[in-house]
Amino acid sequence: MMKYTASRNKKIKLRSAAWYIFILAIAAKLIFIYGSQHPAKHDLLTVNGLVKEVRIGGHGKSTSLRIESDRGIHRYSSYFGKVWPGMESIEPGDIVQILAERKRLNRDEIISGKEFYIWEIVHNNQVILTYDTVWAQVSQKDAAINRYANFILAASIVFLAIAYACMKWPVK
Repeated sequence: MMKYTASRNKKIKLRSAAWYIFILAIAAKLIFIYGSQHPAKHDLLTVNGLVKEVRIGGHGKSTSLRIESDRGIHRYSSYFGKVWPGMESIEPGDIVQILAERKRLNRDEIISGKEFYIWEIVHNNQVILTYDTVWAQVSQKDAAINRYANFILAASIVFLAIAYACMKWPVK
């Protein structure tokens, strides 16, 4: 009788772990779905402002501009820290026109303030970055991340099924 109780407790723990992993996988998928909802070009914020600070990234560092506009002074970053040709010519004091999207999943907003992603940038009447170029890059990355999220979700479903199968057919 003691052996059966100990075995049953282990199976309950396995099933509980499977449920936790499944719930985390669903949460990750929902966060991905929320984070991958990008606005159409006409829904982006138009910002005309004065560059206060330029931070050219590369090697894993963010590429960003601090811009003063009628919205205040905010940080505008390129997606995935990418340095687009022409960005290095932007200097503090220059005027730029940007189409931007607010970072919705910014966990440091209380500390660092509102931050935005750059979708299009014009400097000295020269288009440095277009909406279509960013859309192609972001869509490609989102598709890759979605494949991983789907794989993790499928694996968690299989694990949950195995945990329930072990409960129905106890091992002797």
